Amino acid sequence: MLDSDSNFENCDISGRSLSAAELCDFSASGCDLSFWRILNSHLRTLNLDDSRFNYCWSQHCRWTALALDHCLCEHGFFNDCDFTRLSVRTSFLTAARFVDCRFESTDGRLGSFGLCVFDKTRFSDSQMSEMSFIGTTWHDCEFRDETYDFVRFPSALFVNTRFVNCNLRKVIFRRATFIDCRFESCRLPESVFHNARFMDTTFADTDIHQAANLTGVEGLDL
Repeated sequence: MLDSDSNFENCDISGRSLSAAELCDFSASGCDLSFWRILNSHLRTLNLDDSRFNYCWSQHCRWTALALDHCLCEHGFFNDCDFTRLSVRTSFLTAARFVDCRFESTDGRLGSFGLCVFDKTRFSDSQMSEMSFIGTTWHDCEFRDETYDFVRFPSALFVNTRFVNCNLRKVIFRRATFIDCRFESCRLPESVFHNARFMDTTFADTDIHQAANLTGVEGLDL
């Protein structure tokens, strides 16, 4: 049974289900939490350390202060979920799909969202450093008031996606593709757009020439 104020160590608690529940002050170290199914629930102050959280399915949920440290969280599916104060440390949330989700005040360091798909998802007020979004796909998404330092988006695809008032320092967009996108009031110091492709993408109050590398860029009149 899963209860609030629980502490699990080195055990298998996979395949659990939560519906219309609230789980708080929960921690797991060295555990397997794969194949969880979570519906209409609020999960607050979950601390996962050196654990697996693969193939999680979550719909209409609130995640508050979820902390991942040295975790594997691969192949998840999240629909209409709110993530507030998500903390990622040396963890891999790869090959997951996020639909109609909202991330607010994310703190990410040395983690990866590689190969994830984001649909109608918004990131706001995040602080991320040395995070990887390699090969990700973004449809109808928004980045607002984000602060990134050496965050990597190589070979990412952005469609109808907006970057608003973001500080994108040393961000890597190498070989990324932008279709019907917009950068508005953004800063791009030392960012890299090497071999990036742009189609119907605009820069409003944003100087792309702040970038460190624009070699091979296609679709922009530089």
